[in-house]
Amino acid sequence: MGAADLQARVAARHRRLATRSWPDPHPEGALPRDEEYSRLTDPGRYGVVHSRARVWAEELAELPDVASFALPDGGGFRLASSRPGTLPLLLLTRDEPFPLLDLCAARPDVVLQSLPDCGCDACDRGSDDLLDAIDETIGTVVDGPLVVLCGDGWQARWWPHGGSSSGTGRHVALMELCRRLADREDVRVPEGTEVLIGRSWLG
Repeated sequence: MGAADLQARVAARHRRLATRSWPDPHPEGALPRDEEYSRLTDPGRYGVVHSRARVWAEELAELPDVASFALPDGGGFRLASSRPGTLPLLLLTRDEPFPLLDLCAARPDVVLQSLPDCGCDACDRGSDDLLDAIDETIGTVVDGPLVVLCGDGWQARWWPHGGSSSGTGRHVALMELCRRLADREDVRVPEGTEVLIGRSWLG
């Protein structure tokens, strides 16, 4: 089973839950109104990110060699493949100030994506946008390769079709370094840098 097959199974399973869905309130690039930046309408609708995370946890737990652990107090899930070179996936859920999901690799401080990144009405792009972001981010861990560099106050995160960095002005150079590490090249990394490399859970 490939990553696309997994995503299709997750989408079908999630549709059966009949969870909340809503369209993009700013279609075709329409600009938000000024008052939307200070307004949070119906924050409970963002519970859709929690339900999507649960479905992913259930689906991944059915894969061979994958173990799933529910975190205490309903805080989400930790999933790990026993395949060599893979990184664990953490789906961390919070309820305040509205339902939130942190998608992490290996440990909670390696955050690949937090959704929604803002709860105000102005930043709302509809439920499909949130679900697509969850699926894509989980796919970067499950499908691999994923490379994370952790330094003193900075991180770089790379995957084959994208990447991000924080706390550093060396984004382009770090993305190239990550790519070379993913290709198993013998390269030097900045002193004191921790390197995390995740290979595919799917073989």
